[in-house]
Amino acid sequence: MYSPIERKLSNGVLPIKFFLTSELLPDAETMAQLDYLASAAGLNHHVAVLPDIHRKSRNLTPTGTVVAAKNMLVPRAVDTGINCGISMIRTEINLREFSPAALDNFFGELMRTVPVHEHEHDILSETDVKDILVHGGAWCQKRFGFSETELEAFENRATMSANAESSEAIGSIPQRAIARGQRCFGTLGDGNHFLELQEIAEVLDTDIANRLGLFKGQAFFMLHTGSRGLGSKTMKTLLKKMDEQLPPTSGLNSIPHLRSIPVDSEEGSKFTHALCGVANFGFANRMAIIEKLRAAIRAALHDQSLSLPVLYDCAHVSIKSEQWNGERLWVHRHGASRALPPSQFADHPIFSRTGQPVPIPGSMGNDSFVGVAGERTVETFYSVNHGAGRVMDKPQAVECFTEFQVESEMRAKNIRLYRYGSDNIAEQAPSAFKDISRVIQAMKALSLARPVVRLRPVAVLKG
Repeated sequence: MYSPIERKLSNGVLPIKFFLTSELLPDAETMAQLDYLASAAGLNHHVAVLPDIHRKSRNLTPTGTVVAAKNMLVPRAVDTGINCGISMIRTEINLREFSPAALDNFFGELMRTVPVHEHEHDILSETDVKDILVHGGAWCQKRFGFSETELEAFENRATMSANAESSEAIGSIPQRAIARGQRCFGTLGDGNHFLELQEIAEVLDTDIANRLGLFKGQAFFMLHTGSRGLGSKTMKTLLKKMDEQLPPTSGLNSIPHLRSIPVDSEEGSKFTHALCGVANFGFANRMAIIEKLRAAIRAALHDQSLSLPVLYDCAHVSIKSEQWNGERLWVHRHGASRALPPSQFADHPIFSRTGQPVPIPGSMGNDSFVGVAGERTVETFYSVNHGAGRVMDKPQAVECFTEFQVESEMRAKNIRLYRYGSDNIAEQAPSAFKDISRVIQAMKALSLARPVVRLRPVAVLKG
């Protein structure tokens, strides 16, 4: 078993632990961002760096990092897309049952019922949005009929709570964001968001695959989206106000923008309530799309009895209060999936034996994996990488590839690409991402997760 590579900095700055192999170590600019993150005030223990570590020009800190604090929040340690996450949906269907016509019908129906950005008209009342902000998955359980068993397949049962009164949780969300929520509920989003139909091409751990209901040739889905316009509007509004209200002070907090705020301050309280509300909307948004997916599959295959249960759903952008090694910490995950090992599921009939299922998407032109969390995730604050990670930022990818090249590559690989046409697909060129096999090898070597099945992309819906 490999040990993490540790980078020790000056006194008062957290050590950085790289849970990856040496070939995946980041470049100098990304290292500088990691040093910057490690110096933020109020953080505890260490910075955990995951195998998909990469830098994005719009963010102050790299994707693929996890930090934790006892009594402080570092809002800009993560992206503004709170509860961007992935749902994994398994089926009873052999991939062979999908004819080209059935695929066209299925994805055509999804594009009609799941817009990329917003619905033309409000599809939720203001009251509905406010109820979702407070109740999240519980609201969806009533609206869509999700069972108790299925809610257990969502991180935190798809409901985050700040232990606040409903009025406090709702009051932390700007009114304009609530209005956005009335139209952006049940939407996919563009950029790296996707809905992908995959085939289980290889079973890598037969025992765990059997326990999770996974088999070779099975049709499988990954859905990647988040809290949409409501979440981004909320976070950007709050961050702007924090920049105005919290001028730089002496010491570590003088670092521009990457400020820390006390959890028990007025600003901290409002921010944590907003985090919970936005996270609840993100869970509900994925649950709404899952319902549309189920309806579209049943119609395309002319079988209303088909069951498409959620294998697991977890966020990979979050700031949450969690129990860790006997401490209560605020865990900040930036492009990192929450991943609990078997010991954290004492009462679950399946996950207590397997660990939490985790999605490890490659790119739309390359394989993905389903894994299960290992006990060593305790060292990463119970986190694993959320995918392959980039080797090129989006602007660089657009310079290197064209939409025609990407579409031609997908055709050559016999992967059907369905598009809304709202985005430049060159940003998501498969060659702009790391080799997923090397990332999987690193996860195994560091005992963060075990790969269970390898998934071949069949058809993907993108902006």
